[in-house]
Formats: sequence, structure tokens, C-alpha cells
Amino acid sequence: MRGAPANPSSASRRRRALSRSPALLAALISVAIALLCALERTSWRIGWVDALERTSLDQRFRWRGPIATTGEVVIVAIDDDTLERRPELYERRAGTAALVRAIAAARPAAIGIDQVYVDPEEVLSPGLGRRIKEHVARNMFFKPGTKGQADALLQEVARELMGDAELADAVEAAGNVALAIHLTQEAGEGRPLPEPASLRHGRYGQQDARSPPTRIAETGLVSLPELVSRARALGGITVEEESDRAVRTIPAAWRVGDAAYAPLAVQLVALRDGLGRAELAFLGGESSLQIGARRVPLGADEAVVLNFRGGGGTFTTVSAVDVVDGRADELLRGKIVLLGVTYFGHDVVRTPFARDLPGVELQATAVDTILAGDTLVRSSALTDALVTLASGFLVSLLFAAVLRAGPLARIAGVLAVVGLDVAAAWLAFTRANLWLALVWPLLAAVVAGSAALAAAYAGEALQRARLRRTFSSYLGAEVLDELLADPTALGLGGARRELTVLFSDIRDFTSVAERLSPEDLVALLNTFLTPMTQEVMTRAGYLDKYIGDAIMAVFGAPVARTDHAERGLATALAMHAALARLRPSLRQFGTEALQIGVGINTGEMVVGNMGSADRFDYTVCGDAVNLASRLEGLTKTYGVFCLVGASTRAAAPASYQFREIDLVRVKGKGRPVAIFELLAGPGGAVASYAALDRWGAALAAFRAGEFLKARAEWQAFQAENPDDPVVRLHLGRLAELGEQAPPDWDGVVVFTHK
Repeated sequence: MRGAPANPSSASRRRRALSRSPALLAALISVAIALLCALERTSWRIGWVDALERTSLDQRFRWRGPIATTGEVVIVAIDDDTLERRPELYERRAGTAALVRAIAAARPAAIGIDQVYVDPEEVLSPGLGRRIKEHVARNMFFKPGTKGQADALLQEVARELMGDAELADAVEAAGNVALAIHLTQEAGEGRPLPEPASLRHGRYGQQDARSPPTRIAETGLVSLPELVSRARALGGITVEEESDRAVRTIPAAWRVGDAAYAPLAVQLVALRDGLGRAELAFLGGESSLQIGARRVPLGADEAVVLNFRGGGGTFTTVSAVDVVDGRADELLRGKIVLLGVTYFGHDVVRTPFARDLPGVELQATAVDTILAGDTLVRSSALTDALVTLASGFLVSLLFAAVLRAGPLARIAGVLAVVGLDVAAAWLAFTRANLWLALVWPLLAAVVAGSAALAAAYAGEALQRARLRRTFSSYLGAEVLDELLADPTALGLGGARRELTVLFSDIRDFTSVAERLSPEDLVALLNTFLTPMTQEVMTRAGYLDKYIGDAIMAVFGAPVARTDHAERGLATALAMHAALARLRPSLRQFGTEALQIGVGINTGEMVVGNMGSADRFDYTVCGDAVNLASRLEGLTKTYGVFCLVGASTRAAAPASYQFREIDLVRVKGKGRPVAIFELLAGPGGAVASYAALDRWGAALAAFRAGEFLKARAEWQAFQAENPDDPVVRLHLGRLAELGEQAPPDWDGVVVFTHK
């Protein structure tokens, strides 16, 4: 392929390199996306990518489906049945106290109340209720028989007003109750927090002073002091909705002053395991928290990533009514019991499995995740970046030149890499509880693949345009279309193939050129070369080059043809016929008697782009090419139109006729080769001889050293063909050799000139 580029700019060279190497482009894009992934994971949050990643995590949950719980968590639900049959269990503190006592009677391992009792219970108006309590307190000691009905009634009313105290007594009596607190960083979402000392049993006993919690709570909602003081522990129940309003984590700690406060799930696990506050540690620097011997890994934002078990109803749930009626004791014994609201439309959150999961089930999920030790762990920024890079590099390999993959194969390959990314994320999720990035690797695969495909198409379009530009003068339209359909046929870089080469030359062109002016000489060459070139291209030959008045053509390349020898022979016959048609046009130059010689040879040769880095040709080289050139030169010596090599003769169809001329050793060749004259074929005849059997007998006798017999046979042949220059040449050789063959005679004629 011809080309002579100038000195392109560095930017131009880079663009051209990228268009020529989609694999390089894909690799560079992969590196860029991997760097973006690392940046996004560490310091620069890209909202839409993060949202897609969290959505992909939800999808992994749904693909996996529900899984079994540990069975260690039971929910006591204030459900619709409770509100219908025993509403006082929720609406009155005394009713809740009765419910707590009933739960405690079943001897659970720990009780968590997912409610915050911020204000005192007000059955009556605040002033009236206070006066009744004061009256009963002053007159509660009286003599028997003197209590009036009014005082008795007032005492009964006073008991109804003591719900907060009853609930506090029940909490204290249970001895293993953790109350909920709500801590928030948002102004206006809570009330000022009480003195830290009153909340001390909500703290971690230990924390890494170098890495305190990043969530700083200044306000919140805390139950009444009499309740808080009677509880065994306090635990945060604050949830943080993400941009899609879903909840996937629970905060691991909040900072109030210098202390770190634990979530309700941590406190309940600690109560179950009989651990003191000193055995709870928040280790922010290690992204984990410690519950006795349990270590819970945390996400990047100091949160426990929940491993959801399923949708609503996943955990064993009993109605509060059944608990107070004593029908659930066996279910509660030794379990962590969470008391919460599940009635329709109240306190719900969105999770991967449900849009309206009761909040108490979210707390149950947190407890069960910690107990099972299968907290999800987010892969590190480095891991995600490396996985992203690997995904993009795999795609770039699909576009490596050595693969020579087609567009459909490349698209299938990109889809396979996408499938591999999904499979890797899925296996990490299901086998190792690892939240491996999926969106970034998919982005790398899709973006790098799309860019590489576009570059490949652009490069192919440029290559097709370049090939059309380069080869349009050297190939026929049909062959050019085939080459454009499969540019790999060029065999860039050189390939060893069996081809056929044709050389043609004008006889005595030097004397012709001396008689013509430069202008007429150019006109003569154009007149002669145009039809000869057309005959080459018509038969799918490649016009390798013009060498002055000579033509070099290749058959079987760049588009492979198995019948390249036949095409070369057919072209020689067509050239002979074209020269005959051309003679009237040559009279104006005085060259109507112009003669040409053609040499054809078939054999193994190297074909491809050859030359320097800045200028090169698509051509052929090798001994078989050199022999074709020598054969064309020998046509002058033997006085024939076309000489072909033995390989071409062997590959020719039976419809072609030849005459073996000689056994020669041409310059530059050590081994002798047989040469043949092309006589005729389907496309016409070049020469016709009578008594060819005598020719064959004479040639055999000559090679055997039987000169007398050879002379007799050739003389008989000459009598039948008096104008044959070849027989005159052989008879002249015999006259020089004499009657006897030399001792080392092998019948080979040696040529020392080209």
C-alpha cells in the first residue's frame, strides 16, 4: 500500500494512533474511569452514580431472595388486631406497662422498646389531673369506714393518671429493657438533649479518641426521666433515608459532647450476651465496632450495612394481645424481643424488599444481622477501581489487532464482560457478603466498548477510504470491493503465500524511445499501458507497479484466489490480443510492429507492505518473483511471446497448451528450472506448431547427450515450422557443441545475464 506521509503534528499522530488502535483508546478510557471511581469513592460523590450503585445493591437482594433469620429475634407488634381488641395496650401507658410485664414474664433475653415516650401521659387536662393527684396524696390516709365515695372515686382516677410511673416500674422490674432514643443532626427535628449524665447507659464504654463519630447530635427525642433512669440501656433508632428515600443502613454511633452513643440493635445484642457497657467499643479508625467478642464491620459513612432477610413478616411476630393473654410465652423465652408498632400506615420505611416495612422490622433486621455476623462490607475504593480497570482492560483486549474479531464478535465480547461484572458482583454478594462496585465496572465496559467500536468503525472507514484511494489505480472494481469488505486480505506486515507473478516488457524499447520526442514517448506509453492494465484488472490481478515500459502484476493477492495461475495465463493471452487491436493506434508513433514479451511464474513468495516507516509499497518478493522477471527477459533470447515456469505449467488447466522450451539455470539460481512457451488457451492462441512430437523427441535426445538424434529431430521439426526462432537457437547450439556431448553434460543451459 503506497503512502508518503509528511511530518504530522503530535496531536494528529495521537488521533491517528487512536483511530488505528481502538484497543489503546479503550484502555485509556478504562484508566480514566477507574480513576474517577477511586475519586468518587474517596472524596467526590457523584450523585447519579451512587444512586445507581445503591439501586444495583437492591437488585442483588431481590435476585438472592429472602433468607432465613437466626430465629433469635421476635417482634411483639402493636398491630391492627391490638388496636381493635385492646387499644389501651398502645394508647395508655398503664396498658403498655402491662404489656411489658407480660413480655418480661416470658423471660426473654432482652427487650427493646421501639418507642420514645417524650411527654407525660395526659388523660385529663394538665391542671385538673395535677389537682386530683395532690388531693389524693393529702387524704390517702383515713379511718376505716370514713372514706367517702368521692374519695374512692378520686383514688381510682388518680391510679389512671399514674401510667408513666407504672411503665417505669415495669421497665425496672424487667431488668433487661433497652429504651429508644432519637438523635439528630438536623435543627428543628428534636428537643434539646438532657444532661449527658442521665444518658450514660446509652454510650459505648470505649471509643477511639482519634476517630470520634462524625455524626454530632445536638438535639433529639428522649423518653421521660423516670423511664430513662429505670431502663437498663438506651439505644438510638434514628434512620437515615438516602436520595431514593430507601433505608439500607443504620448509623453505628452519634457523638454527644465527647461521648459516642450506640444504636438500639447494639444495646440489645449486648444485653442478650450479658455484656457491660465497658465491653462495647466504637472503633472509628478501624471502621468497626466491638460487642464483646463480636466485631461488626462498618461502611465508609460509619454505618452498619444491613443484610436484609426479606420483606414484611420475615421475623416471627406475635400480636400484643396474644402476649398479654399468655399465649406467646414459649415464642419469647430466651429471645431478643422488640416491641413496636406495625399497624397499617404507621412508622414504615422503604427497603430492597418492601416499600412499607415497619420500622420495628428494620431494627429487627439490624439485630439479626449483627447476631448472624453477616453484615455487608463495602469493598474498598482501591478494590473497586481495580475491578473497574480490569473490566475496561478486558474490553480493550477484544479490540486487539491479533484477535481480528468482527463487530458482532466484539459486541458479544462486551456483553460477556458485562455479564462477568454482574457475576463477580453477585458472587461477592452471596458468597462473601461483599458489596462490590457494579456500576463503575459496567460503565468502564460499556463506555470503553462503545468508544472502541466507534473508533473501530471510524478507523475501518478511514482504512477503506485509504485503501480505495491507494488501490483504485491498481485493482479492478470487483476486486477492490472484495478487498474493502475484508481489509485483512492485505496481509499487512508480510505473509508467505503461493501467488502468480506476471512481467511484461516492450521489446527494444530503448531504440523506440530514441526515435520519439518526450511528449510522443509519454503518449505512446499511455496508449500502450492503458489496455494492458485493463486486462490485468479485469482478471482480478493487482497492478504492482510500472517499471518504465514494463508491467508487474500479481495474481492471488491482496484478495486470495486459488486459480491465480490460470488468471495470469489468461491475462497473457488477453495482452497478446490487445496488442493486435492496438496496432492501428500505434501507427501515429511509427511503432505498429511493436512486440512485447511476457514472463509468468507461480510459487511461494512474501507479500505485504514493504519499505520505510514513511514510504512503503504493497508488493511481493522472493525467488519466484525473480524467476518471473528472468523469464520475461528470456523471451527476447528465445524469440517467443510468453515463457512460464514449471509451477505455472503444473497449475494450469488442461485447456491451456504449452511447449517445453528448455532446462535453464538463470542468473542467481543454483537449481535448473524447466521453462515453457504458452501456446494457447480459452482466450485465444499465441503460436501453433506442427510435429510437436518431433520437438519433444529432439529435446529428450538433447538432454541425454544424443546430439545426432537431437539434430535430426529438430531439423525435421524445422522443416514443418521454418519460422520458429527456438528451433534455430537449438540447432545453432548443436553446431557449437559438435557431435559428442561433453563428459559432464546435463542438458542445462546456463544464462549469466538477466
